Amino acid sequence: MSLPTASPVAEALAVEIATPATQRRWAVAFGLYTAATNLTFTQGVWVIYLALNGFSPFAIGLFETCFHVAKFLAEAPTGIFADLVGRRLSLIISALLVVVAELLFLAPTPTMIAISFAMQGVAFAFRGGADSALLWTLVERSGDKQLAARYSRLFSRMFVILLVTQTAGVATGGFLLGYGQALPFVFTSLASALAIIPLLALPEKRIHAAHRPHPLAHLREGVRAVGRDPTLLGLLLFSGLTAGVMTTIGYYTQLYYHSIGFSLAAIGLLLAIPVVPDALFAAAAPRIMRWLPRRWVLAIFVGAQMLGLLALATRVPVLALVGYLGLLHVGDSVLYPAISTYLNERSPEAQRATVLSLETGLFSAIMIVLFPLFGFGLTRIDFSVAYLWTFVALLLGSVGIVALVWALRRRTG
Repeated sequence: MSLPTASPVAEALAVEIATPATQRRWAVAFGLYTAATNLTFTQGVWVIYLALNGFSPFAIGLFETCFHVAKFLAEAPTGIFADLVGRRLSLIISALLVVVAELLFLAPTPTMIAISFAMQGVAFAFRGGADSALLWTLVERSGDKQLAARYSRLFSRMFVILLVTQTAGVATGGFLLGYGQALPFVFTSLASALAIIPLLALPEKRIHAAHRPHPLAHLREGVRAVGRDPTLLGLLLFSGLTAGVMTTIGYYTQLYYHSIGFSLAAIGLLLAIPVVPDALFAAAAPRIMRWLPRRWVLAIFVGAQMLGLLALATRVPVLALVGYLGLLHVGDSVLYPAISTYLNERSPEAQRATVLSLETGLFSAIMIVLFPLFGFGLTRIDFSVAYLWTFVALLLGSVGIVALVWALRRRTG
């Protein structure tokens, strides 16, 4: 299957090659934006905050589901917006929504918290396909013939920045909460507002009004592009499946570690440790992608996540640490930049943000089912059984995706 060819709309998006100095300035600006948007001081404390304000675990789970439902419903419209109106503007709107959503937490009533979660979901949808699509634009303007290789290197650097700043935010959030319940939310809101400043230094990319199709027609073209390319469809499905499993496991691992005897202080330290292997393997991902073909990268690192689930299921503390801190995180650290590169490489430029929004939409759809299902299961079965069932889901899902891609390739010749 050949890569997508340029359409008249895509040709209308053609841009001039930027100077090396401009490229460096853009890379720094995107790095600052990435750092600011991932200084999420609330990530490690919002559950505690809601519990302190009288919300039950069931209510907290419903709020999280509200986030993913809103995000899922907004993915396609926001992807179309990013392609037609502007990818940088989409990121600015996302940052503004986060500013408001975080401040709504300061009025902890069920209505305000539900609105906050829904706004966060829409904010993430505006960011979903637009950020990596804009990053690909910066790579295109370099004039480099090896776009995928250059993108993978730049994306991996941004991923390392994400990991470091996110860890710093999580570590600082508990400290801030101890001084005042409002502080983590105020600081996260402020960081999101500051993220807008470096965005203004980045080039905008939109379809000119004279070439702009109807939004539904644009969505149809994006879906057709996926339908014409079985590999692109398979990558979207793999991304949603692996990200859904990793995110769900990440949320519940702190409870699991507590159940097998780790102290609260040790758990806090253990949740911060993965930044080291994450950063190392994220930095190594571009080299791994050069050394190994795509199918082997997917097979090895999805396989690593499967082994990590099996290690967690043993309930042996050492194996549980290796499974989560090592195998699951290493798998995710390589898969995240690798799949992003593969998707951008095969996505048509004119519908790039729309196609990438389908990726994050699939993730939300999986989370809507998997997150509450895993939590409900823990009220009936042991952690080890839940991890085994998650392993089975990941295995069967992976086999199903491979079989689907193979069948579609045979049908299309």
